[in-house]
Amino acid sequence: MQNLLDDLTELLQAEQAFISDGAILKNAVIEAALNMDARLLELLMQSDTIKAHFFTEVADALVFDKVKFQDFVSNKAFLPDSYTAFKNRIGLTDGRGDYLSQSRDVVLAWPYKDCVLEGGMTKEDRGRNEVFWNTTLAPDDITRLFEPKVLTGWQRWDAEAVAEGKAKPVGDVSQDDNLLIKGNNLLALHSLKKRYSGEVKLIYIDPPYNTGNDGFRYNDRFNHSAWLTFMRNRLEVAKELLSRDGTVFVNLDDGEAHYAKVLMDELFGRDNFIGNVIWQKKYAKQNDATGFSQSHDHLLVFVKDIQSVGFNPVERDKGQLSNYKNPDNDPRGPWQSVVYTCNKTADERPNLFYPITHPRTGKEVWPERSRVWASERETTMKNIEDGRLWWGPNHEMEKPRKKSFLSEVKSGIVPETLWLRSFAGDNQDAKREAMAFGLGDTFPTPKPEKLMQRIIEVTTSPGDLVLDFFVGSGTFAAVAAKMQRRWLAIEQMDYVRKLTAERLKKVIEGEQGGISKAIEWQGGGSFVYAELAASNSAFADRIEAAPDMAALQTIHADMQATGYLRYDVDLSAFDTDDFAALPLDEAKRVLMDCLDANHLYVNLGSLGDADFDISDEDARATRSFYGLDA
Repeated sequence: MQNLLDDLTELLQAEQAFISDGAILKNAVIEAALNMDARLLELLMQSDTIKAHFFTEVADALVFDKVKFQDFVSNKAFLPDSYTAFKNRIGLTDGRGDYLSQSRDVVLAWPYKDCVLEGGMTKEDRGRNEVFWNTTLAPDDITRLFEPKVLTGWQRWDAEAVAEGKAKPVGDVSQDDNLLIKGNNLLALHSLKKRYSGEVKLIYIDPPYNTGNDGFRYNDRFNHSAWLTFMRNRLEVAKELLSRDGTVFVNLDDGEAHYAKVLMDELFGRDNFIGNVIWQKKYAKQNDATGFSQSHDHLLVFVKDIQSVGFNPVERDKGQLSNYKNPDNDPRGPWQSVVYTCNKTADERPNLFYPITHPRTGKEVWPERSRVWASERETTMKNIEDGRLWWGPNHEMEKPRKKSFLSEVKSGIVPETLWLRSFAGDNQDAKREAMAFGLGDTFPTPKPEKLMQRIIEVTTSPGDLVLDFFVGSGTFAAVAAKMQRRWLAIEQMDYVRKLTAERLKKVIEGEQGGISKAIEWQGGGSFVYAELAASNSAFADRIEAAPDMAALQTIHADMQATGYLRYDVDLSAFDTDDFAALPLDEAKRVLMDCLDANHLYVNLGSLGDADFDISDEDARATRSFYGLDA
């Protein structure tokens, strides 16, 4: 066995595709074997020992036993630490995993790209580079993680419930119910798949910017590669939820927006990229800024299928409409003048190169050869007859312009990629709204309701289903409710109960903040609240909150009794003295590492398990949510 291990290791070191900085990439080797990669097969056949072990001669041909080879490579004795094909550096690669040279097919690669970042969140103000249970899982380690989860704590809030201050029981969950879920957003998204796959018309997310200093309430200090893995995991399942004509908006700043663009090119396809909307989030200059004063955010816009999507026109900016005047009392009403030339040359469009008689001098006026008239001669004669050519109040202009009448202007225009604060609000608007809702400074960088309104009106119609899985203060869900859209919202921070849910109750009451007055919002609607049923996540929360070693030792005992532990961990072999001697943070990490991430929450298959103590009411609502028989 050892000779076989040594021979295989030596052979693989000879092929750059299977190593990185001298370390062999197990997943890359396994994938090559399953794909019958010629480079790998040629290598293996160079060793008589390996050839005899993994190849069988059939009718004068050698047949590769890829299953046997995969089992061998997967053995812990071989490359025990090299479980990922992406281990060392971030960069562009071709489809085979080689870093870019001359390939036309480009994807973004980074450390542990093929893994899953579970992404538990905690308050950012602790200043850690990683929260304890931002667990990175290799594909082979994921067995139950993405299974649908049990939901508990079901509450229905409508106008009557809000007025009485008491939630109604849920019972059945209908397709029209708006839904606010508390829990890990990656696992909650996977739980939504059965019911809402292919149903969501719009996804908007405002994820961690990964700056480490913007006060984001999530852990906002991922290392770069962890952030990319975190985003990829969630966008992959979000794409499954999108309808064929669905759109996704991702709100970011300069720190990660351009990496996210390449990542989304890979996930959604470059042909499905609509645009990078620049939103003017503030207008006050940063006099202490280094280099440039940052005044914008990026909204990366992708669709699921470019052939199926269409966007709604948006209203014209009031500033644009103010340009329409009527200085000559034209009976057709207000107008503005526009240029009467086009960006074509006389050689390209000779039919647009002709003279027009000046009404004051009687002389022939020709356009430039590099920029000819906008219309053919016949149309120009009609425009002159209709009084549409404008030479100035006293015919003092050398060349004509054309009258464009407000009455003939379409009420809506195609959305543009530059959204100024007058069109979509800014950070100051958002902070004023947050204060009005009693949110204080809990959310240092909220988004204004007007921005959410623009995104929703461009992409959806009343009754469409929309989703936000970084809900925060609940701005997107609040605006969706006011605009008569059905909505799904996911938030894993504890403030969801006291802040986010309370804001949505005020929307039901008819609060007049944000866009309410502009759209004449009078209140109404309802939403259903539920939480992912905690299993190991409850232990994780206790470990995170433990103030001292005594508390951790109690948790340690409880984990031995009722926790779901990793299969390769034996807590009974713990040296309690060594454990007690560890620094508190290190001891917390030890216990966190013992938890099986596949059991953070209660899986649907365990709904009837007495160990989890799920109430009959929660069990019924959960079954209704997943469409199961009672």
